[in-house]
Amino acid sequence: MDFPYLIGWAALSVTLGAIIFGAGRRLGREEEALRIRRQDDGKEAAFYFRGLNFLLADEPDKAIEEFIKFVRINSETVEIHLSLGKLYRARGEVGRAIRIHQNLIARPNLSVEHRTAALYALAEDYRQGGFVDRAVDAYRQVLNVDPEHRAALAGLQGMHENEGRWDMALDVLKRLEKVTRAPDPRREAHIRVRMGMEIQSRQGSGVVSDEAMDHYQTAIKVFPGCVEAHRLLGEAQLTQGRTRGAIKSFEALKTSRPSHFFMLAEALRRAYERDGDPGGFEKCMNEAVHAFSSSARLVVYRARMLEEQGRLVEATELLRAGMAKHPGSLGIICPLIPLLAKQNLWQEAVATAQRQLDRMLAVQHAFQCARCGFKAQDIYWKCPQCLQWDSMEPL
Repeated sequence: MDFPYLIGWAALSVTLGAIIFGAGRRLGREEEALRIRRQDDGKEAAFYFRGLNFLLADEPDKAIEEFIKFVRINSETVEIHLSLGKLYRARGEVGRAIRIHQNLIARPNLSVEHRTAALYALAEDYRQGGFVDRAVDAYRQVLNVDPEHRAALAGLQGMHENEGRWDMALDVLKRLEKVTRAPDPRREAHIRVRMGMEIQSRQGSGVVSDEAMDHYQTAIKVFPGCVEAHRLLGEAQLTQGRTRGAIKSFEALKTSRPSHFFMLAEALRRAYERDGDPGGFEKCMNEAVHAFSSSARLVVYRARMLEEQGRLVEATELLRAGMAKHPGSLGIICPLIPLLAKQNLWQEAVATAQRQLDRMLAVQHAFQCARCGFKAQDIYWKCPQCLQWDSMEPL
């Protein structure tokens, strides 16, 4: 065998040996990396599930510690960062929550879904921290990406309400109702009432514009039981000298929301007096207090009026009937007892007071947990709320 041939085989052997050695080393490194990665994955899962368990156990501080350990191993997991930021916010550490969410938003390869979630979380941080303009801007950024983001719409609408930007609040409310397909007539009515009040305040006292009244009328149309809309519309009509219109506005609540009609009874009385028709008010009140849906407060209002007029027997009969309809109502019993005493009906007065005391004792809590404040009529040796043994103390 010649020398060049031997040299060739030797070179080939060295090359193959180097390749095999390199492959072995690489395989070893990959196996080691895989082993380490599996260890890290195991640690991640352990930290994650421990964090969840602490959350379920209502121990947010410990949950935060576990999630921080998770993030140190895997800093790319967006969901954990979002959860960690939310926990910080719930704990009142708004600054930390803001930094976490800002760092997420700054990531260049963040998905649209994650960016939207981080922007919304940042808006919530700003809202809780009292940074109004920044919160509004962040909510709007969310809506620029996802115009139908319900939580962002609700948050922005609430911010406009809190700041008294009633026209903007109404606009966002309409958008939210369109997305959710769930009208909120009570909220819309009160926003329109505030819009009317704002217009009225700019014009000064004694002046009521048609624009303000339009808002009140629209509020009633949207939610017929809106007490403030009925009251302000009726007061505006009285200011304009339209007493019959005011009476109609006040009386409308008797049908649309009888439980709250007592709130406009005094305004209705003034309107009837200004119209020169006290008998009309008397008739209206008699119908209202004897209606099936009359409230205890209306009965008391009417009884006090009768008492002031010296009509004690009528007032007493009205309160008795009211007590039969609203048993246990302190609002009725309190004026009834002195009214009975004023007529020397002592036995009935005492019996009425005794019945009320018996009712109060029947629902009175006798024990309270010293740890969590749970109250009960009977003693529990193990508190059903906090599960503490022998913590109930007599009240």
